[in-house]
Amino acid sequence: MKKILLTLAISTFALTAAAQDFATINPDARTAAMGDATVATTADAYAVYNNAAAPLFEYQTAQVGYVYAPWMPSEQKGSDLMSVAGYVKLGQRHSLSIGGRMFREPKLTMDGDYPFFPTDENGNTDYKVGDYTRPNGKSLDVAYGLKVCDKVALALTARYLHYANGLGDKYSAVNFDLALYSQIPLQFREGAAVNIGAQVSNAGFSVTKEGFRQPLTAKVGASLYAPFNDSHSLLAEVDLGYRFAPVGVKSLLANVGVEYSLMQLLKFRAGYAHNLYDYATVGLGLRFMHVQVDASYWAAGENCPWRNTFRVGVGLEF
Repeated sequence: MKKILLTLAISTFALTAAAQDFATINPDARTAAMGDATVATTADAYAVYNNAAAPLFEYQTAQVGYVYAPWMPSEQKGSDLMSVAGYVKLGQRHSLSIGGRMFREPKLTMDGDYPFFPTDENGNTDYKVGDYTRPNGKSLDVAYGLKVCDKVALALTARYLHYANGLGDKYSAVNFDLALYSQIPLQFREGAAVNIGAQVSNAGFSVTKEGFRQPLTAKVGASLYAPFNDSHSLLAEVDLGYRFAPVGVKSLLANVGVEYSLMQLLKFRAGYAHNLYDYATVGLGLRFMHVQVDASYWAAGENCPWRNTFRVGVGLEF
């Protein structure tokens, strides 16, 4: 019996730990290719996951997008991430952003490896759950942005999180983000600007009896957008931040990313991130008429669960 209880405790802890962090994964294929530098980047359809105040400085009235990411490492094989997101500007001073995502973990197996059903000394399944589901986490984000003056905007994001571990246990939470975004035009070239962003993320509470909270995170960042001429432009960004307790490990955050645009058609991206893990990223983007296609790739060490992971996204702008 002690063995069974210990197995149950270990499996529940592992599943809950995975649940705690699924919503920290950046679903945006574009900014994922830029080292996850998100807080001061120019807006795209996934602004609700980057900085929900940024769309108020874009010339597009609305953008929508879809991203799919299969997890490649063998121990995570079978996991995938799907997300849809978009924003719409309501006049010049207001914006509404929304996003939904689902992260699915590998199917439960009976072979004793994670994730698994506990068994007794005879190899019989001990934890009877009847019809079980594939472990998965879902979130729904809604954000309101307000342009308080010509150069500064604020945004408040509300997020509902739900996680089911496949063994019959379910957890829910509500989180909030507060973001600031400022765009300062530069005089040396028309269209050039410095963007400044700041964000506090995941302040909230657990809805279910069991604790379920994301790590509180604070970030600041700055980016430079510099068009060289009608055919070439460069966006470079640096973010700094800190990941606080109570969930996960405390950690300094640093993200660096660049995006080079050729004729506003091709985008070449690269970046580097220092988080709980260190990883490098690269990616490409293609824009034709009002359609955008983005892809990114993460390269990391053996200890990083996101290594060798692709993201592919498609979007529309209006």
